[in-house]
Amino acid sequence: MTDTPWPRFYVFKQDSPEAPHMNCGSVHASDAEMALLNARDVFVRRPECVSLWVAPAARVAEVTVDGLAGLAPQADDAEGQAYEVFTKAAAKGQHAHVGQIAAGSPGQALRKASETYPDGVWVWMVVPSVAIVASPEDEGQAWFEAARDKPFRHQSFYHTERLIREIKAGQLDPEGDE
Repeated sequence: MTDTPWPRFYVFKQDSPEAPHMNCGSVHASDAEMALLNARDVFVRRPECVSLWVAPAARVAEVTVDGLAGLAPQADDAEGQAYEVFTKAAAKGQHAHVGQIAAGSPGQALRKASETYPDGVWVWMVVPSVAIVASPEDEGQAWFEAARDKPFRHQSFYHTERLIREIKAGQLDPEGDE
């Protein structure tokens, strides 16, 4: 059961032009454009971002090494579509974008991904390229520059716990009327 009627979108973040897009989590949104904005607000809190991708979770397929045996053989479809391939090397960590393949179905794409990128992979994830919505390339500065000037403050900076103790002890009026 979910607490929102909105669909879930996977978020992929690129920290520098040389780095691959990495799966960093997910957001719920009414559509892909809103998912992209939510992803920026949630995952771009530091200046290390040059690009964001979002994809509907319903369009993402993944399989583990153990699950490969359970994939039904698929006939090769010459009229396939492009899929972005992400791999994960260990149980912990993120899926990294490693390339693109053409396939006729998500199952076939997963099988091709496992054959194309077999070394040291624990999980393969494929996403149809047409399902990905990317941050605007020509607006990169406007999209991510605000995070560069945003100061980071650890939660202890705000002294919340101390203030709550003072309020509970009656030493501080929560309405500020002292």
